[in-house]
Amino acid sequence: MSDNKLFIEELKYLVENDLSLTEFNLNQLQERFNKSPLFISNLYQLISNNKLFLPFFQNIESAVYDCLIHEEMNNDKTYYGATLHVAELFDTTQTYIKCKVNHLYKENKKAG
Repeated sequence: MSDNKLFIEELKYLVENDLSLTEFNLNQLQERFNKSPLFISNLYQLISNNKLFLPFFQNIESAVYDCLIHEEMNNDKTYYGATLHVAELFDTTQTYIKCKVNHLYKENKKAG
């Protein structure tokens, strides 16, 4: 499992179990995954805001990338710019982000 997926799964676990993002949890996540406290807090909030939909996300990693891309596009970024920004946030490649999001849409198309 990739570090980014594990990181997102850890945040999802906190949200699903109604555990707050305490300073202790924040420090552990920061140390373990080398992410900034602000980024961790923002991602926790994103997942928390979508808590009701968590049972329906079969691939939380792809769903988070998709949400972040849409947020960036709402801030007047192009799809290219948004995917590049999300890739930089997660210290991965833009191609990886695009593939994960495309796979999410293919899964949803099959299910629907």
